Amino acid sequence: MFAKPRKCWTALALLLAVASNTFAGTGAALSEYNVSMTEQNRLAIDGRKITQIIPKQKGALTYVKDLANGVLYFTFADPDAAQGTESLFVVDDHNDTYQLLLQPRRMPSANIVVPAVGGGEVRRTQAISTRTSSYQFAIKSLLEEMVAAHDDQDAQFSAAVTPVNQMVPLWQEAQLTLELRYTEDDLVGEQYRLTNVSTGDMVIAEQELYRKGVLAIVIDQQTLAPGDSTAVYVVRGRTDHE
Repeated sequence: MFAKPRKCWTALALLLAVASNTFAGTGAALSEYNVSMTEQNRLAIDGRKITQIIPKQKGALTYVKDLANGVLYFTFADPDAAQGTESLFVVDDHNDTYQLLLQPRRMPSANIVVPAVGGGEVRRTQAISTRTSSYQFAIKSLLEEMVAAHDDQDAQFSAAVTPVNQMVPLWQEAQLTLELRYTEDDLVGEQYRLTNVSTGDMVIAEQELYRKGVLAIVIDQQTLAPGDSTAVYVVRGRTDHE
């Protein structure tokens, strides 16, 4: 069945940067995110190499360093005991430090890419003022418009709407279909349908669907029984060719 979208816009808080799998590098400022408590997770710093890892609790993590690429693969040493958070300091090859808070979840592997401190992506994001109230309002308005259109086929909206109905590769256990694309000013909204095609329950986190350029992700139902589907709404920046 296809879950009907909820209209609790407090719960649909904008997932700008900090709520995705990419976190702005802010020195030793703390960034929290979900990771798999049972599977290998990947951690990288965009454009740089990880040189040092300092877990708060010695022995809490098991990890392997990819020295050639400066990437870290890690998992929890004892998944059964991984009930709380784990603080982690990461140092890159420019000697910048990042403090990350790992929140273990029963979810597939997380692929975390942290923008470098002062990196071009951070400057670009600041340049387009993604943190200003007007920009956040535009993102929220587009999200509301997409949900309203899903509830009411006769709804009027300002964005240009293009039917797509295209399968998007995701995981073996899930089927993801891009149904509609909304274009408005500098923003693009995408409405997806995600179906659990596995034989077990599926828990979905916004981080798992993040990709470069995404500004907000809303998943209507984050827990799916086998065969169930949910609406997924994505807002991203508009590219030059769109």
